[in-house]
Parts: sequence; C-alpha cells; structure tokens
Amino acid sequence: MKSLFNNKFLTSSFLMLLGANLYNFGQFVFHFLAGRFLGKALYGDLASLISILGIVGIIQLIFGLTIVKFISTQKKNQVNFTRWVYWWTLWAGAFLTGVLFLVSPIMAKFLNLSQPGIIFLLPPTAALYLITTAGRSILQGFLKFKAYVFSLLSESVVKIVLTLIFGLLGFAIWGLMSALLIGIASSFIITRISLKEYVAGKRDARPELKSLIQYSSATLIQGIALTSMYSMDLILVKHFFSSSEAGIYAAVAILGRIVFFAGTPVNHVMFPMVARRHSQGESYMRILYLSLILILAVSLLIIVFYSVLPNLAINILYGSSYLPGAPLLWWYGLFMSFLSLAMLFVQFFLSIGKVRIVGFFALAPIFQVLLIWFFHNDLLTVIKISVLITALLDVALFVYFFYLKYEKETFISNNTGLQTRQNNQKGFGKHRKSPK
Repeated sequence: MKSLFNNKFLTSSFLMLLGANLYNFGQFVFHFLAGRFLGKALYGDLASLISILGIVGIIQLIFGLTIVKFISTQKKNQVNFTRWVYWWTLWAGAFLTGVLFLVSPIMAKFLNLSQPGIIFLLPPTAALYLITTAGRSILQGFLKFKAYVFSLLSESVVKIVLTLIFGLLGFAIWGLMSALLIGIASSFIITRISLKEYVAGKRDARPELKSLIQYSSATLIQGIALTSMYSMDLILVKHFFSSSEAGIYAAVAILGRIVFFAGTPVNHVMFPMVARRHSQGESYMRILYLSLILILAVSLLIIVFYSVLPNLAINILYGSSYLPGAPLLWWYGLFMSFLSLAMLFVQFFLSIGKVRIVGFFALAPIFQVLLIWFFHNDLLTVIKISVLITALLDVALFVYFFYLKYEKETFISNNTGLQTRQNNQKGFGKHRKSPK
C-alpha cells in the first residue's frame, strides 16, 4: 500500500480521474439546472452558444497537446518557452474577442436567438476559456495536477452556485450566461496564480517555431480523426434513419461516450510523464502499462453497468421514451472502450515523437464512414461497424507497438553484444602480453 501511495503516476491518475469526472458531473448539473430554469426555447439558445465554445475547446485541445509535449520535454529554457506560449495565447485571446465581436450580429441572426443581445457575452467568455485551457495545458506539462484539478473544480462550483442564484432570481438566459462567464473567469484567475512562477518576468529569445508547427500538424490530424470517430456516426444516423430512431441513437451515444471521457484523464497524466522520461533517457514503459490497466478497469466497470442495468441508465437521464435504445448501450460502450485504447496508444506514440502514426489513425474514420454509408440496416449494425473499425485499429496499433519494442530490444542487444566482443578482444590481447 505504501508503494502504491508513493507512486506518482498512480496518485496523479486517481487525482485526475476524480477531479475530471467531478467536473464532468458539474457540467451535467449545469445543463440539468439550465434546462429547468430556461425552458426549451431559451435552453436551445444557451446550448448553441456553448457549442461555439466547444469549437474553441477543440482548437485549443489540438495545440494544447503540443504545449504539453514541448514543456515536458524541454531540458533547458522551460520557463522562457512557457512565457512565450502564454504571451501568444493572450494575443490569440484578444484576436478571438475582436473577431467574435465583429461577427456577433451575424451569429445572433443565424442562430435565431430569442434575445440577440446575449451574443455579446460570448466573445469575453470564449477568450477567457481559450487562455484558461492553455494555462491548464502548461500546468499539465509541468505535472502540476493538483492546480489543474483545482482550476477545473473552481469553474464548476462557481458556475453551479451562480446558476442557482441567478435562476431563482429569474434572470433567465442572461443570468446563466453570466454564471458561465464568471465561472470561467474564476478558473482563469486560479490558473494564472498557479502559473505565476512560470509566466511572470521578461521573455528571452523566441523559441523555434518550425518544430512546433510540425508537431501541431500531427496533433491536428489526431484531433480531427478523433472527433470524426465519435461524431460522424451520429450525423449518418440522422441522415439515414427517422427522427425518432436518430433521437434514440443520440441518447445512447451521449451515455456511451462516458466510457471514453471517464478514462481520458489517465492520458492527461501519462502523456507528459512519458514525454519527460523519454526526453531524459529514463524508463517509461511501466507508466504505459499502468495507464492501460486503469483505462481497461474504468471501461470494463461502466460497460458491465450498461449491460446489467441499461434501463436504469437511460431512465435517469432521458426517460422511458428512450428505452428502445437499452440493448444498444453496452455495444456503444464497447465501441468507446476500443476508441479509448486507441487514443492511449496514439498519445503514447506522440509523447515519444512517433508522429507519423497519426496518418494511420486518420484512416479509421474514413473506413467507418464508408461502411456505415453502404451498410446501415439498423442501429445495431451501425454500432457494430464502429466496434469493428476501432477493434482493428487497436490491433494495428498493438502490432506497431510490439514492432517498436522489438526493434529497440534488438538494437540494445546488438550494441551490447558488440561491446562484449570488443571487451573480450581487448582482454584477450592483454592476456597474451602478460608473462604470467
């Protein structure tokens, strides 16, 4: 037990699993309260604004991985690199604010907002969200997981408390959008305080941008491929099936994604730790194996729950009208568990600089779309196609992993053998020269 508690990877992983999933639960509570306070029409307005924040989050996620990689592997000038990254993020936030203010009237008209003026709360919210999530990536790169989790939970708690207050006072969508803005602002303040020792002070020479851009292109492909894997099936189901069936599939997909996102915090811990150890020439395979065990355990636990009590899971969130999707739930959970394993290995390869593997990862959503397009007899068939594609992707990634492992062991063995022969030859020569 003492060894387990002293293992930094395990303690950090449990901290991130607990913190991130509490944050996700807070997101659910926020949407639950918003739906009750606002009603369908205004809640639709709020959801459309939050979806725009989601796009900003995807963009930051792509470049956030690059930030984590370069901070965790920098042997020198870590602080200078961090100052430049944060400086660029501040300018990006300012630019995003200006652009969103300019296009706000157009967006309000396009989204058919009931209260168009609410759109002007979006630019500062999006800018603070961009800067805050970049700050969290910096904390992740420096392995400051406690500060990372505290930043997440502060946003969630402030947002929920203010939602209750503003909702009960009858401020409707203005109150809830303000709660969202203030919640992100509080997280921004905490993140900035946590980064004080890294971002304050004068910047030195600007880091080389070429390697940053090259690595960002790989993470961009990974981000697009991942988003496609759990989004295109929903779009195709909406195209080929009735509205009722599409609604049932959407409910199953939202619940099924819990399997994927519940284990994602393990990747947040594994990636910077492996990247740092790899750059310093230290052993890192044990971290990968522990990550694999944790993700498998989390995925299996949820899948078993979905297979034993699917009706309960659907009833709690969506009600009895969605119960026809109960038999599909564990299948979708299986799809998400295979995708979790694929993401674990892809991020592992990216952490040790094997960026070309993302090109192979990008083929999976292409085959997924093609197969669903031609074979979509029923909803179960659609899910089984996704299960098949992700299972084959996992097999391919495992084969590549063992190939790299064998290649490395062969290289070490050959060098060791060569060194032994050289030492024997030197020893043999000395023995011949000795009169004894």
